[in-house]
Amino acid sequence: MFTLKNNHSKKDQPHQFNPYSIDKLSTIKPQVKIGFMKFWVAGAAFFLTFTALQYDPLDLLVVMILIMILGTEYVVNKVIIWMNNDRQPTLKYLPHHIKRSSVLSLMMTGVYVIVLVLASYFLIEGLLTLGIPSIGMIFFGFENRANDPITFGLVFMGCDMIWVYVKNLIRSHLRKGD
Repeated sequence: MFTLKNNHSKKDQPHQFNPYSIDKLSTIKPQVKIGFMKFWVAGAAFFLTFTALQYDPLDLLVVMILIMILGTEYVVNKVIIWMNNDRQPTLKYLPHHIKRSSVLSLMMTGVYVIVLVLASYFLIEGLLTLGIPSIGMIFFGFENRANDPITFGLVFMGCDMIWVYVKNLIRSHLRKGD
């Protein structure tokens, strides 16, 4: 059998073929892929609502929350579940562990998105009030004093990391109590 140039054998299984060895994305850790995907969905939702539409900011915030609920439930969570395997478990990056095919899962994703979007949005607005510039202000000038998709995506990803850490901490304490 032919061996691939980048098929490096493992010490524990020296003769097992790795079918993903030719894929360059397989070397990227799952938490980086998941973090980038969450950043992208948040930034894209912010861009679609606040940049493309010109309505009242509260209406735009509601539309963005609805887009984020659907994007998180039907894109991000599905991909996290599909990425899960024995070598690299990814289920710990889910925002909640409620059965996926239930309405309760969609409602819990709604709570997760509402909390994180409002926290991210008002955290950025607070930082702008203090005079700390957003990434858009750095790129496009300080006279453009506003929130932007990249800053929103990064802050949302940071808030998500805190949410997932606290969720996993609570789950580990509940398991120890059983």
